[in-house]
Amino acid sequence: MSNTQVRSTATHTLDPPYSVPTSGKVSRSFIVQSPSVTHASANLIVGPRDYTHRLLFAGMLLRSALRFTRTRMRCALPPLPRVSVAARITLGVSACIYLASLNGVHGDADENEPSAPSENTEHEEVPLNTRIRIMSRGARTLISILEGDFVTRANVADVIEENLWFNLEALFRWYQIDHSTPQPVEFIHEPHPPPEAIHSVIKTAINFTDEYILNHFLGRVFSSLSKKNAPDAIRATSASCLVSALYEDDVRLLHVASLGNMRAVLGRPRAPAEDGAVMYDVHVLSVDHTPNNSAERSRVQGLHEGEELFEDDKLFGRAYTRALGDGKLKWSTDVQSRLHRDYLGAAPDPKVKTPPYLSAEPDVSTIKIEPGDFLVMASSWLPECLTDEEVVGLVGAWLNKNQETNLFLPLNEVAPDPTPGRVLDPEDLPVKLREDKTIMYRRWNVPKRFINTDPNPTGHLASNAMGGAESDLRQALLELAPHESEGNTKSLGIAVVFFQ
Repeated sequence: MSNTQVRSTATHTLDPPYSVPTSGKVSRSFIVQSPSVTHASANLIVGPRDYTHRLLFAGMLLRSALRFTRTRMRCALPPLPRVSVAARITLGVSACIYLASLNGVHGDADENEPSAPSENTEHEEVPLNTRIRIMSRGARTLISILEGDFVTRANVADVIEENLWFNLEALFRWYQIDHSTPQPVEFIHEPHPPPEAIHSVIKTAINFTDEYILNHFLGRVFSSLSKKNAPDAIRATSASCLVSALYEDDVRLLHVASLGNMRAVLGRPRAPAEDGAVMYDVHVLSVDHTPNNSAERSRVQGLHEGEELFEDDKLFGRAYTRALGDGKLKWSTDVQSRLHRDYLGAAPDPKVKTPPYLSAEPDVSTIKIEPGDFLVMASSWLPECLTDEEVVGLVGAWLNKNQETNLFLPLNEVAPDPTPGRVLDPEDLPVKLREDKTIMYRRWNVPKRFINTDPNPTGHLASNAMGGAESDLRQALLELAPHESEGNTKSLGIAVVFFQ
């Protein structure tokens, strides 16, 4: 990276109807910008009893309806909300998005904030297709990465995250009822919701919100014989995936929800060896909802017996089997035919016979956090470049070098260009490696060799995902926008969370 700058900015309160209740503290969001690499920012999120969630969701949907009506789903993404971070989570240098051929700061930063001057005025600016959202209250913090056109064409990412947070908070409030007054037997419970209840709320919140948004778009289109709202239906045919992590500091539990082909992996240090070296264990917390996952493939095929669904390891050309949006694989054929006939929609795919084929229900896992653990959340391109073991090993190597200097200290205003250092082979990483099935280094026809020079752990991961020690390759990738790179590069969003 050349001339890379790292700036720390304070987030601020949103105007209605986007306001999210927070504790009033201000967190820091970190923005990385360079002529070809841009930006990272975090805004925030946190979160009903299992058998009461449907009533809570009714209120959620009404709240969403008011928001959608007022914004018409066409407004630019709002600035970041005022947020706070749970006391024992270190979110320093936590969010970093790499995107080739961008010259300014885009996405979730304040729309009035001046961008860096462009060094290449010939290229059009390409909008980020990754959103990072963080919300926090008290001991709970929710961090999410959303990827894809569905969440970036309007304020969909904010609606999904706020509704998820709203329902999780309702669940915790339910369990914090004052037990000093008499309660009916059916309302007597433990003071903390069990993981199963949290899982149920997360799944239902995301699934119901996706269903509501798709129905809202359709309702706007079908409410008039005019074609003026036809673009809403077209917007709803785009898709997005997400990965969300809810951390409860008071009980040290981490709940990870994954939907689509994004990744969440936790690294855990082992006891130091006699020579003081520290190795790391790898815990994969996300589930790949892709045709390459035999369980997912069987699940989808079992719902549509006798149909030819998969070709070249794709579901009707999709690399995922679960996603937000993508109305083409969720709406009935009658709805799609009407959209095509009257509202500028694409012609229905003749292979799509019995939709829905996609689900918006995430898988959720829970793990007990131990001191020294760290979490890496990333968009779908990172697993194409690095294995889970390499991701953990790279962060482990970064910690071994930077734990005493860069982990808890504020970032300098300007990070100098990384100085050349010792090149690391995958075998040099502090982790036990497994079979490497990643594809990008093979496509680039270069061996995997890594560097450990970046003071930012997310920049460190991104640099090694994009060529590592092959600096010429990395520079070439950074100069290519994804849409013109012939598949050699994609947008990349990474969040790294360190637990004390």
